[in-house]
Amino acid sequence: MKSHRLSSSRTGLYAVFGFVLLLEFGFGFYLAAVYGFMSGDASSRVANAFYVLYSREPGLANIGFVWNPLPSLMELVVLVFYPLYKGLAAQGIAAVIVSSLFAALTAVQLVRAGDRFGLRRRLSVLLALLYAFNPYIFYYGANGLTEAIFIYFITICVVQLLLWMGKQSAGPLVLAAVALALAFWTRYETVFFGAALALAVLIWIVRDREETLKHRLQQAEGTWTLLLAPVVYSGLLWIFFNWTIMGDPLYFLTSDYGNLGQAELLQDEKFQRLIGNPWNTLLFVGERTAYFSLPLLAILLIRLYEGRLLRRDVLLLLLLALSIPAMQFILLLRGGTAAWIRYYMYVFPIAAAWMPYEISRLRHRRTGVALLLVSLAGSGYVMLGMMNDPTIASDEYEAFRQNKLYAEQQAGKQMTDVIDRELPGRTILTDSFSSFRIVMGSDSPRQFLITSDSEFADALEAPAEHGVEYVLVPNPQAVLSLDEVNKKYPSLYEQGADWAELYRQAGEYWKLYKVKPETE
Repeated sequence: MKSHRLSSSRTGLYAVFGFVLLLEFGFGFYLAAVYGFMSGDASSRVANAFYVLYSREPGLANIGFVWNPLPSLMELVVLVFYPLYKGLAAQGIAAVIVSSLFAALTAVQLVRAGDRFGLRRRLSVLLALLYAFNPYIFYYGANGLTEAIFIYFITICVVQLLLWMGKQSAGPLVLAAVALALAFWTRYETVFFGAALALAVLIWIVRDREETLKHRLQQAEGTWTLLLAPVVYSGLLWIFFNWTIMGDPLYFLTSDYGNLGQAELLQDEKFQRLIGNPWNTLLFVGERTAYFSLPLLAILLIRLYEGRLLRRDVLLLLLLALSIPAMQFILLLRGGTAAWIRYYMYVFPIAAAWMPYEISRLRHRRTGVALLLVSLAGSGYVMLGMMNDPTIASDEYEAFRQNKLYAEQQAGKQMTDVIDRELPGRTILTDSFSSFRIVMGSDSPRQFLITSDSEFADALEAPAEHGVEYVLVPNPQAVLSLDEVNKKYPSLYEQGADWAELYRQAGEYWKLYKVKPETE
């Protein structure tokens, strides 16, 4: 009988996983391959993996040292099959596969959390599906970005922390430690989330007055060592790689290609007014965070109604939920973030991961569960409205409308067609920071001399001397002004140069110049 229940339980988990995975991947495939839109950040992660295998000089270092490498490493496995299906790279389907997989794993994680905290399976599945099919969460599971991967790891941390709080055994902390390290290899927000997790553990241990203060501090020291050693080692290892390969231990932070460098170019007047203004920044962060906070507010209201608000586990929940918005607050004050609305979304999955624990402690079970379910469903309505407001969610709004970003991608495809049709095998110099879609979409990606190639810097200085036949340059708008070709030849796109002649133009976004042969 027990074996039958176990088999039935696993079948239910497989069903949830398969159902979410199928719908996420189907939607993501439609967006990328049929509709023809893929987030630039998602495509660039695929490109980093692509250069490892299919560039002129293949090598693992081509994965880059700006963005956390785990998503590209996983996409690297998928791209082994690129020769069988070009769309894995050209249309970014490799990223869709990975993000869909982790969206489905997160849904399963929530069901299993419900099981661990004694919830009925039907309720656990309902919670998981309301979370997974929230329009905003569903979109980020399908669009190939790294948010779905990161969410999976931080929800593991939340659930394992709660399990540790209940039995104080090392097992949950080991899982949380591994998940935290993997979260770091996915996104830099782990730094603040990890600090909040460490503080939560300290608070839980120190407030246990059954032991002496000395014993509690010793226990906290040992617990921190177990929890934080993998993520601290990961951070030091990342700094070491940046130092030994790029020559700068903080290259991921100081590079023009990094978040801080790009943020300076993406700031509009609204964000400029926040720099150095704590009060306005706090209001801005609070407004953005509020779109994702309905489940968190529901938990706090239930606690208030039941007289359980002033408990240390509530403090732990707030620490975890607000840790990443706190990071955005600091970055906004310094002008170091573009403040996309997606940076504030993590309050929602953290609250969702907390819900099974919260339900297990409800005094008014039926009312509390109903309120939590309504908060999850209501969040879907709130976030769907937000996604249709370009003043708040510009990226999400653009994704479903054939506006500027769509037109830019179509222009890139036109340029790829020109190169494949008219210039097969010709050597084309380009900064892959900008042209990654064109490189991956080409039938001959090795004809491009790109940033990771050892000859790139010299060829940029003297194209003709190094056998460069064509130079591909983007319109130097916003972050594309960081393109190395634009930085070296700032007037090339608009005015041309005496050493090159315009060969083709794709919309208002790309120009391909033919390099004139050297004259004696």
